[in-house]
Amino acid sequence: MNNTVFLVVLGLLTLGQTMPSVPSNSIAETEQAPEAMRFATAGFQSGVIDEVQGSSIRIDGRSYVLKSSVVVLTHEGEPLEIERIIPTSLVKFHLKEGHIDKMVVTLPQ
Repeated sequence: MNNTVFLVVLGLLTLGQTMPSVPSNSIAETEQAPEAMRFATAGFQSGVIDEVQGSSIRIDGRSYVLKSSVVVLTHEGEPLEIERIIPTSLVKFHLKEGHIDKMVVTLPQ
């Protein structure tokens, strides 16, 4: 009998280790909500921002137009208003139809 109980407990422990963990609905998930706004930057170009004027931006001496629906995030995934972009910031950007539609900006410290 003791051997049977031991084998059942051992089997349950082994089963518990091989089952994938299921995320629970918790406060931690709501705190990570801004991370849902992050996007992969594969295929993005990178450079240094020289100047921002209205809906245009100059990066490494080249001028680009920002799409009206441009998505701008900090390197931490937080939304960033275009007016808060500082020249000399590092940037990764994506072009769509010749205009910037997504940017990730690392503001100087």
